[in-house]
Amino acid sequence: MAELVSRLDLAEFEPSVIVCIDRDQLGYQLPVDRIHCLDAPMFPSVASVRKLAGILEQLGTDILHTYMGWENVFGRVAARMARVRAVVSSVRCTELPRKHVLGERLTHEMADAIVVNSVGIRDELARRAGIPASRIDVIENGVDLERFRPLGSAARARERRIWGIDHRRALVVPGRICPQKNQRGVLRALSRMKRRGGLPADVKVLFAGRGSPPVYAEALRAYATAVGLSDQIEFLGVVKPIEQLVGSADAVLLPSEYEGLPNVVLEGLACATPVILSRAANADGLVTDGHEGFVCESVDADGIARAVERFLAIDPDEREAMGHAGRAHAMRRFAVARMVDRTVAVYRAALERPAPGPKKARRDPAASVRASARTG
Repeated sequence: MAELVSRLDLAEFEPSVIVCIDRDQLGYQLPVDRIHCLDAPMFPSVASVRKLAGILEQLGTDILHTYMGWENVFGRVAARMARVRAVVSSVRCTELPRKHVLGERLTHEMADAIVVNSVGIRDELARRAGIPASRIDVIENGVDLERFRPLGSAARARERRIWGIDHRRALVVPGRICPQKNQRGVLRALSRMKRRGGLPADVKVLFAGRGSPPVYAEALRAYATAVGLSDQIEFLGVVKPIEQLVGSADAVLLPSEYEGLPNVVLEGLACATPVILSRAANADGLVTDGHEGFVCESVDADGIARAVERFLAIDPDEREAMGHAGRAHAMRRFAVARMVDRTVAVYRAALERPAPGPKKARRDPAASVRASARTG
């Protein structure tokens, strides 16, 4: 959402951002006058839906783009209340909770377009929510190829010293420390490799992300200590900027239980860092096994261990060639401009549909489209 808002043509769009929680987790300087907050920390209430409708009317919104879960459901209702011309909704992950599937089933017809970033999400919405696949646009994420790029040899050596991984083979596991991302499977895989003498001493695995919930991360730390992995793993917490760590690592490891289209995979490819990932994280064919990285046969400890062992068996030249292939793949397929252009095309098509009814006069005669992007 932030990449999209940052790159909209301001001659055509006047973007605004409306959030449920007044907490900046983006780290972007967005081209908006201010960020509007609904003060709805858990989920939108009747009062916050009315507040959203009021903000949309005040802004003279032509397009409301909602993101995920309750935000999609109540955003559609508020858009009807405010007589917004077009509603675009995004779903960004598979394995949706039943309540959100029900919300999509009951309200998806109130949206003019539905955008997902993975064929896996499209297929799940069709199967579980009864939304015709023909109504769903698959627009893959984009990655900032200037921010995420290969490090030069001197910069890479400096970063590896900073992270304490010089003279080691480092795998970074980026993302929230949570069951979905399957860090527990990684630790079990490393433990099994170590027990059978298959974990080289120079291997180090870095977990970069917040505990969600924090007690889960603490339990994993305790497990790592108990099985004797303390000298080969490290929990870094939230890492900013992540591109330096990804660019200096030898591989990105993401054996998720389920995913939409994971940004960390695109970022690894863009940094010319090989990626080891699960089949669930590779539903869109982000990595060809043995070419840009390796695909785990399964998400259990044995499946992860086999993929890691395959990676550790290649020599530095093969690893470098794999990284170059990943960078070329990212440049061909995942440029941010491609994502923005395809989303703007959806906006334009949505605006061509008949308006829901008369709107209040705008405060100014500006010809540009007022687009409100909303995220939880």
